Amino acid sequence: MGRGNAARAALCVLVLGMVCAGAAGPREHRSGDRRDGVIVAGGLPATEQLIVGHTRRSDLVGLWQSVLWADGYSTRSGITCTYDEATADATRVWQSNHHLSADGIVGSVTWGAAAQRIAFSGQWIVYQGERFGLPLRLDGDDVYEVWDTGRFRRLRTDAVTLTRCR
Repeated sequence: MGRGNAARAALCVLVLGMVCAGAAGPREHRSGDRRDGVIVAGGLPATEQLIVGHTRRSDLVGLWQSVLWADGYSTRSGITCTYDEATADATRVWQSNHHLSADGIVGSVTWGAAAQRIAFSGQWIVYQGERFGLPLRLDGDDVYEVWDTGRFRRLRTDAVTLTRCR
């Protein structure tokens, strides 16, 4: 794999997702299902909002920043897993361009608008960004995993585990 492809793969660490399509077809969607800080199938937590000054660093923030990057609203270096003012500013522009209230808060409406760009591709889920696609998969326990520096890692809502953000 060339350096450019490796960099793209490492940067495609996150995706906004619903359910992975397996051999038997899509799994049942269980909204907001989480266990021990990981996102389980169906699991973007509609009750969790990303707000400047009120959101702890986590892989979930990195997920949203990756959506912004995939759509061309931020740079790859903007994927820090910290919901800062720069992320909120990019979010406001994204929300405005998607006909949402541009408040800079990532809540259920913003997650839902992003989820409209989800496509299933075999065992992968792909967020079809305006510039880049972001891959994700489910492990055997129905927990979301993201590609991170040569391997898959579970997507965490309560911690930063992604190499890109450490």
